[in-house]
Amino acid sequence: MNREILPASIIALMFFLAFYVEPMLQLGCGGKMIGHWGITGMPDGWVDKNVGLFLIPALSLVIYLVLLIIPKIEVYKKNMRDFDLQFWGFRVVFVFVMGVIYVASLLPNMGYPTDTLLIVISGVAVLFFYVGYMLNYTKRNYFVGVRTPWTLANEKVWEKTNRLAGRLFWVCGALCLVSLVTPAGMRLWFVLAPIILLVIATTVYSYLEYRKVKKGQADKASRRRKKK
Repeated sequence: MNREILPASIIALMFFLAFYVEPMLQLGCGGKMIGHWGITGMPDGWVDKNVGLFLIPALSLVIYLVLLIIPKIEVYKKNMRDFDLQFWGFRVVFVFVMGVIYVASLLPNMGYPTDTLLIVISGVAVLFFYVGYMLNYTKRNYFVGVRTPWTLANEKVWEKTNRLAGRLFWVCGALCLVSLVTPAGMRLWFVLAPIILLVIATTVYSYLEYRKVKKGQADKASRRRKKK
């Protein structure tokens, strides 16, 4: 558990920042702070000060705790242990990215001009790159990886589908970085559209691979019967 000190420290730092920066906030009408940015990166929504200060740290803490529990309740415990180091890395990267996003949301509320959307998308790119790396090590389980009826039914289909998904996540991460030099209004399309296509592609691919495996098994059984 000593290695959990790193992600736990990042979350603790977020809560510390919430209390530390509160007196520095430049609040709007009704004591509210900027809490939402539109697709162009311009602020377009306000939230209660406490929501703006504590939502991301609290959400990070809850998700982190869920990620800690997953290996303990997973049916395929040995499979989870096989990529335990990579899954720990995911916890670290996740809370780090959430921390970066949190700081990016605080700066404009403190009077510092910040392209919040650019920072958020950069963080998402880092997360995509790491997920792509981790998927190359995942073993069949019910929580982490591309989980379709066909990947869960066959280890070989799981492995091939998740390796493909890993490469596609790297492509998604690269497209996120490309979006940073495109007009602000187009950035989110470079994030959302590839992910939607990735989900569709990996689902279809896992089905086709499963059919291929089953056909191969049926052909083998047929050849054995003929030999007899």
